[in-house]
Amino acid sequence: MVEKIDAAAHRHVGAAFEAVDGEAIRVHRERCAKVRNRNVECLKCAAACTSGCIALVDGELVLDAAQCVGCGTCATVCPTCALEALNPSDAELKTACLSAVRDGEAVIACSQMEAALGDRLAAGACASAVCAGRVDESLLAALAAEGVSRATVLCGRCDRCAQRHGLEVAELVAETARVLLGAWGSSMDIVVTDEVPEGVLAGGVSAEVARAACDDFFAEERACEPVRAAESSAELADAADSGEPSAVSCDAARTAAPGASAPSASVSLSSPEAEAADVTAGPGMRFYWNSGHTRKVAAHSLHVMRDGTLPHFVPDRRERLLDALAALGEPAASSVECRLAGAVVIDATRCDSCRMCATFCPTGAIRKFDDANGAIGVEHAPSDCVKCRSCQDVCRNDAITVIDTVPTRWLLGGETHRYTMTPRAVALTDNPHQILDTFRQTFNGDIFER
Repeated sequence: MVEKIDAAAHRHVGAAFEAVDGEAIRVHRERCAKVRNRNVECLKCAAACTSGCIALVDGELVLDAAQCVGCGTCATVCPTCALEALNPSDAELKTACLSAVRDGEAVIACSQMEAALGDRLAAGACASAVCAGRVDESLLAALAAEGVSRATVLCGRCDRCAQRHGLEVAELVAETARVLLGAWGSSMDIVVTDEVPEGVLAGGVSAEVARAACDDFFAEERACEPVRAAESSAELADAADSGEPSAVSCDAARTAAPGASAPSASVSLSSPEAEAADVTAGPGMRFYWNSGHTRKVAAHSLHVMRDGTLPHFVPDRRERLLDALAALGEPAASSVECRLAGAVVIDATRCDSCRMCATFCPTGAIRKFDDANGAIGVEHAPSDCVKCRSCQDVCRNDAITVIDTVPTRWLLGGETHRYTMTPRAVALTDNPHQILDTFRQTFNGDIFER
């Protein structure tokens, strides 16, 4: 079943994303900038999705888990790692890359190129990914730190593949990695290509033979098989071998049985009908329909911490990227400009000290401080900034700018920027919010109305 929600209705975004969670993609809804605050504009996953599993159509976020091919491209572009690729995992892909290094070159091949070449590829010569968009900067930086001299991302004929968006992401990642590695003096070459390196071909196979095989294979449009279709096929095959009914066939029978209550059309989770159809299963738990089956999701999983902020999480990919850069030594450039480096600047003339930027920052790159002497404000750590722009989007006074050019010393030096703020002045007379504002004054402005 296709789920449609208003892209601004963050209450339902997290629930809808649970449909995508599975063996190929793990969903950490509490990290999603859009789930944390509906005013955040980030929908990078929808722009990058190669299969139509996640799409933005006329202001609605459309999720169709049955279309997911497990390519991991959405996880590559997600700044907060709310989507985590498991097919393969980051650790598995790095291990496969290092195992396949030949003459200093690591080759990562997409599944369609592997299918096109078949046994013309030498065994173990390539690491495998569903789509070229699976490769991310932390992997490339780790390969450089391990002494790899060339990383080749081997794509099929992307103009003949339904997952063609993956090429755009692969090229974006390659360019970002070149900028970062160049700033740290690394000379590792990064190439995204559909030309097969001769070093990965089996003995006796020439580049011309490989090229002809690719031309023949991509003479027709190609597409990766949806993950759940592959899982269903495998279960049915196993059941046929064992002679026992499969869970898939049993589920299908139940769905088609007389009196079954599964909806037969697209459902909008933000519609009154969906609200009325919700079945409460316990505190904070709800059932929603997806692909003919009920599923249980947490309706409220974000708990405010003692300082009034939502939980923070620095993505593992971020830490691995910075660790790899540190392993390369001192930076050769004074600054860097790329999609993964940003820094927050707060305009004190516009800021009203609400500190909502710290409340919703996913990584804790912006954190509150409350000193014993009564000083309040926020501290900003550029090394933890993943450039999701949540702070910029939630600031009601447009007091925040995320700058794109960042000194390299800010990324590895542990530098923090301290912004001391003045508690907001509040009127305690002729004010319909007198009680609330009295609390604001008492608690240095950290009381918010819902």
